[in-house]
Amino acid sequence: MTRIAEAWRRVPAVSAKFLLILVPSLVVTVSLFSALFFYDRYQDLQAALRDKVATIADINAAALSNNLWTFDVQAIRNVIQAIGANRELVCVEVTDDLADGLFAWPGPSCPLSGDANIERRPIRVQNLQVGTITLHYDHKVAREQLRQEVVNTAVLLLLMLAGTIAAALAALRLTVGRPLRRLIASILESERGGGLQPVDWRASDELGRVIQAHNAMLARLGQEEAALRKSEQRLALAITATRSSVWDYDLRTGQYWWSKEFPALLGYGPNDLTMTTETWASLLHPDEAERVMAESRRRLRDRAMAYTAVYRMRRRDGRWAWIEDRATAQRDPDGRARRLTGTMSDVTERVRAELDLAHERNVLQVTLDNTDQGIIKVDGGGRVVMANSRAAELLNIPPDMLTGSPRFADVVALQRRQGEFGEMGDDPDLYLSYGIGGLDGGPGGRLDEPAGTIDQPFTFKRRRPDGRIVEVRTNPLPEGGFVRTLTDVTVEARSAEEIFNAMQELEKAYADLKETQANLVQAEKMASLALLVAGVAHEINTPIGIAFGCATHLSGRTGTLAEAFERGTMKKSDLAAYVATAGESSRLIEQNLTRAAELIQSFKRVAVDQTSEERRRFDLLAYLEEVVTSLGPTLRKSRHRVAIACSPGIQMDSFPGALSQVVTNLVMNALTHAFPSDCKGHMVIDVDEMPDDEVEIRFADDGVGIPAENLPKVFEPFFTTRRGSGGSGLGLHIVFNLVTQSLGGRISVDSVPGDGTTFTLRIPRTAANPQAAPQPQSQPPHLPTPVPLETDPA
Repeated sequence: MTRIAEAWRRVPAVSAKFLLILVPSLVVTVSLFSALFFYDRYQDLQAALRDKVATIADINAAALSNNLWTFDVQAIRNVIQAIGANRELVCVEVTDDLADGLFAWPGPSCPLSGDANIERRPIRVQNLQVGTITLHYDHKVAREQLRQEVVNTAVLLLLMLAGTIAAALAALRLTVGRPLRRLIASILESERGGGLQPVDWRASDELGRVIQAHNAMLARLGQEEAALRKSEQRLALAITATRSSVWDYDLRTGQYWWSKEFPALLGYGPNDLTMTTETWASLLHPDEAERVMAESRRRLRDRAMAYTAVYRMRRRDGRWAWIEDRATAQRDPDGRARRLTGTMSDVTERVRAELDLAHERNVLQVTLDNTDQGIIKVDGGGRVVMANSRAAELLNIPPDMLTGSPRFADVVALQRRQGEFGEMGDDPDLYLSYGIGGLDGGPGGRLDEPAGTIDQPFTFKRRRPDGRIVEVRTNPLPEGGFVRTLTDVTVEARSAEEIFNAMQELEKAYADLKETQANLVQAEKMASLALLVAGVAHEINTPIGIAFGCATHLSGRTGTLAEAFERGTMKKSDLAAYVATAGESSRLIEQNLTRAAELIQSFKRVAVDQTSEERRRFDLLAYLEEVVTSLGPTLRKSRHRVAIACSPGIQMDSFPGALSQVVTNLVMNALTHAFPSDCKGHMVIDVDEMPDDEVEIRFADDGVGIPAENLPKVFEPFFTTRRGSGGSGLGLHIVFNLVTQSLGGRISVDSVPGDGTTFTLRIPRTAANPQAAPQPQSQPPHLPTPVPLETDPA
């Protein structure tokens, strides 16, 4: 019975329940009436069948009397077959009592044994029984007729049942279903949060009264819900603003409840945590679970009404959140706690800030204790709020005195009693109150003196009785008070004089170095001039020698002709030969002396340019050729050659001496470093006119190049890799200074190891300002180069 009731309650619709009642009731009722009706009908059909068979038996008994009397076998059989045409008959049996004969239809199996449905009739001829006719029949025909009637009746009844059910369902829908659906829709809409919607249905029946009561209840609930919603909004705003949740624990029932904000504090969904004490306990930090549970049990025993605890709980992502738990107990008259209600707030940020602050304070204190400076912080009330051990050491006071937040006046008074100030009557601590009043009746004021303020920082040095010198720096704080640092500067003070003396020695050494460097630069210039003089001597030696030889030959021929003339033996042929010799000798003497004069003039200009700082106009191509010519003797001693690629007509208004020195140093640098001793090298001086009235001079060689590590240092003074082979390290340094200062241009270097080196000079055609010969620059800037070099500068 219980299962039936449970199944009945699970039926989802009223119409289904209605059908479960109506259909079986109709079916049972119709079935009972139909069974009674068709039972009577079956009896009637059986009675009619018996009457029909009896009639057939009576009629055929009379028809067979004559045939049987005359023993007309064929006629008898015809009659029997005619009788067998009736569907109700299954066997026909005719006996001939006179001849003991038997006629049966449909075959020898007739008569059938055990067949109770038979009709017998005697066959009489004038009251003499000559035989018997026996008809065997069954009820198949009656049953078939009854089955057909049952089927027809069942179809009709089903149609009537369907119509009845449809009409009943329509009536149920109109009277019960429609108002119920509207009522259910209103309830579901309210559950979905769509608001309390009254049901639009008016009727005087029971459902109408129910819906009317429902609408009235909705109106009351709407008013109560509006008031509750306002209250919940206020509570939710307060809980959200404080990152809190509300919880309640009924000690009598053991029921635990918390608001939806509690799972959210730990990163869970509203339904992810079961509201039980076991769930709450499982989230506690293992190191704090025992303590928190013990405090929770203590709440039940003591008489306190309010509690506060801070502990950690595990978040969904595995991290730990700090929770502040505030609870209030409701107790019965005996003092036993019946209920605990409270809030849980996420105070992770606050606790972390407190821990970080405490950690920073510890780190700060450790840092201060390990620093070499003494540090003291005094608040606006004149109390020492922070100090390190180094401060106590430099003040010569016990370290535990500063840890007790003493008055700064007491610290100064203790120093005075210990004689720390000695004979220094001008120490500021003896006169300044530092915003905390007079210091124990010292010269600066009395104990009742009003507090002053420090509005600017100041620094002074204090000499302690043991000879140590302490530098004291005091800086005021915006909120009042000050911060003081104490630094032991004894070593610095004692070494100040030594540092001063060392600086004087350093300046003297620097001056000597500058003078030495200038002398070396001048020596380098004189070395270039000596090279030029050697070239002059070598170049003019040939034309002078030829002229001297021609003059000697002419003198000898003149003496010979004079002797012949004195002896009177001179012939016309002798005179003609002499005239020819004199003409050729005079031509050679004039030609070679002219060549010598040109060389001397050219060398003179180059020499004068190198030893002077004169600015003048000159043709760049002609001047470069003169400079290369002056280097001819040196070049002819080697297998290397210099080529000039310059357009004619480039006029310069600059310092030719500086340009001559630059070209000479570049050529000599290449001869010294660019080419191995067993190779033949080439150097090219390529000149291009540039925009902005500038000239670009590229000096390139096909030597070994400059190593990448030496490239940034090629223009530094005294840098050379051939110091033991005649390199001074000043050649390219002089080039850099002459280009950037005298000529007013810039220079860069580019090199690929094994593929030569290129120096690129860009100088203005007109020098910016005439100036004296440049002083050597101690350190040229490192020029950026895109490709590593390998030429070793001199």
